[in-house]
Amino acid sequence: MKKFSAILFSIILVINAAGCKKEEASKTAANNGIINFMTGDVSITSGGNTVKANVGDAVTQGMIIKTGTKAVVDIHFSGSVIRILEKSSVVMKELIKDLASNKELSEFYIENGKLFSKVSRKLVEGEKFSVTSPTAVAGVRGTEFLVEEENGKSRISCIEGTVAVKEPEKADTDYVLVEAGKEAEIEKGKPVSVNDLKQQNLENIKRIKDEIKELREDIRRKFEEQREEIRKAVIEQKEANKQRVEDQKASDKANVEAIKGSAKEQAEQIKGDISGKQEETKEAVKQFQKPDVSGAKPEIKKFDIKKPGSEE
Repeated sequence: MKKFSAILFSIILVINAAGCKKEEASKTAANNGIINFMTGDVSITSGGNTVKANVGDAVTQGMIIKTGTKAVVDIHFSGSVIRILEKSSVVMKELIKDLASNKELSEFYIENGKLFSKVSRKLVEGEKFSVTSPTAVAGVRGTEFLVEEENGKSRISCIEGTVAVKEPEKADTDYVLVEAGKEAEIEKGKPVSVNDLKQQNLENIKRIKDEIKELREDIRRKFEEQREEIRKAVIEQKEANKQRVEDQKASDKANVEAIKGSAKEQAEQIKGDISGKQEETKEAVKQFQKPDVSGAKPEIKKFDIKKPGSEE
C-alpha cells in the first residue's frame, strides 16, 4: 500500500511539473524577424536543410544565416534590425517575446564574420539583446554597434549608446562598458582592451547606417508604389468584372429571346401539324361512318307465283 502511495505521489508530481512547464511555455511566443533586403549569395539553414534566402523570408529561432563574398542581408525585428555582412555565419540563438510583460529576449551567435545591430528603442529591465561569439559577449541597452569575429579574436565597435562586453566564461561582474566612439578588442586569455574607435571603422559603421536608412526609405517607397498598383489593379478588375457581368446579361437575354423565338416557331409548326392531322382524322372518320355501298347492292330475282290448278 505504501509502495502504491509513493508511485501515485510521484505521478502527481510529474503531472504538476508538466502542467507548470506547459503554463510557463504558454507565456512566451516567437519573436521572428523578416528579411527585407539582401544582395549576393545568402543561405538559410534550418533543421539540417539549407536553402537560398529570399526577401520576405521569415527568420526564426535556431536558423543559421550565411553570406558569401560581397553579400549582405538585413533582418528586421519588431524593435531592432541587424545586418549580416559578407563571409559571415550567424545563428539566431534566441528570439522570444514574453507575452505577460511584452519584453523581448534576442541573442545572436556569430560563428565568424561581422554583424551590425541597431536597437531602435531603449531596453527595459528584464529585456535582452546580445551578440555572442566564441570569444566575446556583447549586451546592450539601446545602441548601434558592430561585432566582428575572426581567427579567435573579436572587436566590438560602438557608435551610439553603451555596450557591455566580456569573455564568454567570465562572470557578469566582469563586464566592461564600451561607450559611443570606442571599440573593444577581446582575445582569449587577455584582458579586454578598450580604445578610441578607429576612423576607418567609424566610417564603415556610418556607411552601413546610411545604407540601412536609405534601404528603409526605398522599401517604404516601393511599398507605397506597390500598394497604389494593387489599388489600381483592384479597381480595374472590378470594372472588368462589372463589364463581364453586363456582357453576360446581354448574352443571356439574347439567348433567351432566341430560344423564345425558336420555341414559338416550333409551337406554330406543331400547331399547324396538329390541325392538319385533325382534319385528316375528321375526314377519315366521315369516310368510315358513311361507306360507299353503291356498287354493293345485291340482285334480287323475281319468282312467279301460280295459283293451284293452273297449268304452266
